[in-house]
Amino acid sequence: MNFNFDLFTINDFILLIPMALAGALFLGAIPMRTKMRTNTLRLVGAAIGALCGMVLVEALPAML
Repeated sequence: MNFNFDLFTINDFILLIPMALAGALFLGAIPMRTKMRTNTLRLVGAAIGALCGMVLVEALPAML
């Protein structure tokens, strides 16, 4: 596989970090019985948020 990450720079973390934080807060707010489940949901939310942020960062130049 040939991945081209030329458009992804260090400045794009300005968007990735808030998206990961929003995902963690969104899924971490779901009430659970155990702390482990809550932390797992936060981790999954952060991963989903970071992936959505990366897709958005990579798609923005194509949209313009």
